[in-house]
Amino acid sequence: MRGGLGIVSVDYMCSAGFNVQNDSGEKFMLTAGHCVIGGNYTWFRYSGNIKLGSQVDWSFEPGDWAVIDHTNPDVTPYGTIQYKDGSEGQITNSRWASDNEKVKRVGTVSQDLDGMVLDPSVTVTFDDGATLYNMIETSLCVRHGDSGGPMFTGTTALGINSGGNYADRPCGNTDAQPDRVSFHHPVQDVLNKQDLKVY
Repeated sequence: MRGGLGIVSVDYMCSAGFNVQNDSGEKFMLTAGHCVIGGNYTWFRYSGNIKLGSQVDWSFEPGDWAVIDHTNPDVTPYGTIQYKDGSEGQITNSRWASDNEKVKRVGTVSQDLDGMVLDPSVTVTFDDGATLYNMIETSLCVRHGDSGGPMFTGTTALGINSGGNYADRPCGNTDAQPDRVSFHHPVQDVLNKQDLKVY
């Protein structure tokens, strides 16, 4: 199991974020907190419908993150993200995002995208009225189903995709589009609160 792959619970699809671990080596998966609202607590890999585990903690308003415990011994959670062409990228560290830095995003629905951080800490109110704070705003396009997916630069984990504007429309190409923005919960915030780390 790698970051960026599709995950499903009941009839809800999201994207796996980063695989992380605690000091004892127990493995967990990060995704978006709004994905678990409504009882979507047990998660399966979309490909093969293989059980992954159940959520152990989450937040939606003021943040947007969830921690899923990897409980299936037949699933190996790798500390990598998977690109659409099947290749992998190793994640070795994490930090807070910096203004104007170049970033990448992978997710279940849309293609792999390159962009940049527009603001490392913004308040955003989505169409459903939810207000989130201290979110990372980027130029990356996202679509419904990409929620929870990893946003990163090189081997460094930065954010967990929460949503963006025009998420019901296709993304144009592999680069940023001038009319599209997206918002991500800072991964370092979750790791600090939960005593977790990437690997």
